[in-house]
Amino acid sequence: MMMNVSRLKYRVEVLGDRGDIERYGPFNEQKAREFFEVEESLGGTARIVRLEEEGFRETWRTVTECGDWDGGPGAEAPLPQ
Repeated sequence: MMMNVSRLKYRVEVLGDRGDIERYGPFNEQKAREFFEVEESLGGTARIVRLEEEGFRETWRTVTECGDWDGGPGAEAPLPQ
């Protein structure tokens, strides 16, 4: 069964103990929310970000977050290289 990749525009970012960000995905919106809810219930620091395409420019924008992102990257993060 083939999956429609164009619907996989979400990922979950989790702030690790050492301040590093672990990225999971790509997901569809429902799976991203399920993953996020698990992190939230465990008291973790996580956020859901969505890929937005504006012409040739692609950015990740924060949909929702939980925990303390103090000093972490902003809501608009460039695509990883």
